[in-house]
Amino acid sequence: MQNTNHSLNYLIVGGRSEAGQSAIQAIREHHANAAARIIATSSAADAGMDSVPGADAVIAGIDLNQPDAAESLMQGLRNLDPDTPEPPAIDVLFFTPAFGPIGYPIRAATVADAEEAIQFSVAPMRALADGLKPRLTVGYSAFYWLPHARVGYGSMSYAKVLLDTLAHEESERFRAIRGGTFRSPATRGIGLLLQRALKTTEHLELKELGAEYKKGGGKFSDFFFKYAFSHEAQAFGEQFAQTPHRPTERDDLKQATLRILQGEDAPVLCVIGDWVWPENQMPDLDADVFRIKDEVLNRHGF
Repeated sequence: MQNTNHSLNYLIVGGRSEAGQSAIQAIREHHANAAARIIATSSAADAGMDSVPGADAVIAGIDLNQPDAAESLMQGLRNLDPDTPEPPAIDVLFFTPAFGPIGYPIRAATVADAEEAIQFSVAPMRALADGLKPRLTVGYSAFYWLPHARVGYGSMSYAKVLLDTLAHEESERFRAIRGGTFRSPATRGIGLLLQRALKTTEHLELKELGAEYKKGGGKFSDFFFKYAFSHEAQAFGEQFAQTPHRPTERDDLKQATLRILQGEDAPVLCVIGDWVWPENQMPDLDADVFRIKDEVLNRHGF
């Protein structure tokens, strides 16, 4: 996409998140010499215009737990331009929220768990893409099949599988940024859930994780981040032998977003620290781990 002299509208669902802020920064950098209006959402009912740094407008009170969240958001867009009956045309929609049952192994996730994650993390994105018809809709995926994710990503893995499938099957409409592990409240929350689960778990994956932790001791959150980083390095380090692994940061997500804004056409753009590469086919998922994948995808049209 090239910069133009006319204003383009961007919608960021979840503008205060790390991914949301990275998207805002990328849009501002991409449109350094042209107008772009960034519209962001907030779940807080009393969110003001300055509640999302970098946004030009904020639509408050968007609760993705509610089944009418997408329609509420579209009505909020109409209210921004009350002289027109339709929502403003959106060039690119960035959808960042992710929520669902976690803190247990992927192989233990049920279809009901997966549906709960999908209804929050993917279904509203699809509804908005269908209703607003942006040029592109970008979601945020993860390396959910690596060992550090298999132990605790639970139902969220299936939300990411569905997102990835959308990006690969309908790449003219959907794209995904697959980001590596980085220190954030969300990842610390997963670590806390896993630490609690270690005390009573019957899951072999978690028992093995606990055994690894006991070897070194120390603070569990520090151990878990090192554990995750080691598996990222093991999985992809050979592709980037001249560049050492480092944790992924907000600026890395921003750089990936810039590549998409500048015309990158890969269905999924992967980023781990300084490592960035396009993905053009779905990852090979272990059927013994992703036991309900086919059933979940079938329920959503694939």
